[in-house]
Amino acid sequence: MFIRCYLRASTQEQSADRAKEEVTTFVNSYNHKIAGFYIENESGTKAERPELERLINDSHNGDVLVIEKMDRLTRLPYQQWQTLKSRIQDKGLTIVVVDQPMTHQALSTSQPELSAIQQALTGFMLDLGAAMARDDYETRLKRQKQGIAKAKEEGKYKGKQINTELHKNIKKMLAGGLSYTDIQNALGCSRATIARVKKI
Repeated sequence: MFIRCYLRASTQEQSADRAKEEVTTFVNSYNHKIAGFYIENESGTKAERPELERLINDSHNGDVLVIEKMDRLTRLPYQQWQTLKSRIQDKGLTIVVVDQPMTHQALSTSQPELSAIQQALTGFMLDLGAAMARDDYETRLKRQKQGIAKAKEEGKYKGKQINTELHKNIKKMLAGGLSYTDIQNALGCSRATIARVKKI
């Protein structure tokens, strides 16, 4: 059994490996090690994601896919989620979600194999988590559009603004000779953001 961890953030400004330490500690608590991390900055609403695709292709029957939360794996509409779930299941991958204890049994060697009822309940919880992740995305998108429309009506809309404070801190740290990794860990930003600031 190989344990593969998928970490995702939606934008280049976010740190996709933010939860790496938490997930590692979680897996270690079951006396296992993570065989590989698959990290990317892509929207969970996209069905095609390079690192997720690589993870599925690398996997074998009996392997485990560990994620921090369901919304890290999917914010897809129901039918697209079912397609992705089928691909994951066809590879023999078992999904373990850190914040869903019902899924943790795949990491426990002391537990017997899941019964049909337990499998059904786990599948239901995964589907529920996927539906909630999609609903959260759609709600936030709706509120964002409403907010923009209102701001435009009031003449206050200025579009997406640059995080000047973050950029200033990145510049200082780059000037001080700190590595990209050091800056990522200190500021919680992505390597792409650091590279973009460096070009400026």
